[in-house]
Amino acid sequence: MNTSSPGPARNNRKAPRCERHDAFLHPEEQAELVARFPSGHQAQMAFLLAAYTRNASVVAALLGTRARTVRRHCRGWSLPPGPRLRRALRRRVLDLVCPRCLSDRAVEEARQAKRDARRAARRTPREQDGPHR
Repeated sequence: MNTSSPGPARNNRKAPRCERHDAFLHPEEQAELVARFPSGHQAQMAFLLAAYTRNASVVAALLGTRARTVRRHCRGWSLPPGPRLRRALRRRVLDLVCPRCLSDRAVEEARQAKRDARRAARRTPREQDGPHR
């Protein structure tokens, strides 16, 4: 790992690693993950807030903390987040940044859309027949 490069690799010795996909990531996917991963807890919290349309209560529910705490950490609160909050924050950011997680989510959304379309197609003929008694 090149620690003289800009980005998160420069600030911390450990590059971000997705627990589920680390063994499967190609070098170019790993480089993309490192480039997109925000460095520092404040940047990670701001990234999550931006991803969830500035809704601090949703981010707080995902991280298991209060909305006020999320807003404070995003603004650069003097107290650093605890280890539990740091792990949850890192896990959520990795889910939004990891290329394999993103492709898995896209595949699952496509499957769900197909399921919904099949259900709607089955429901439509029954609703057109009229009320049955």
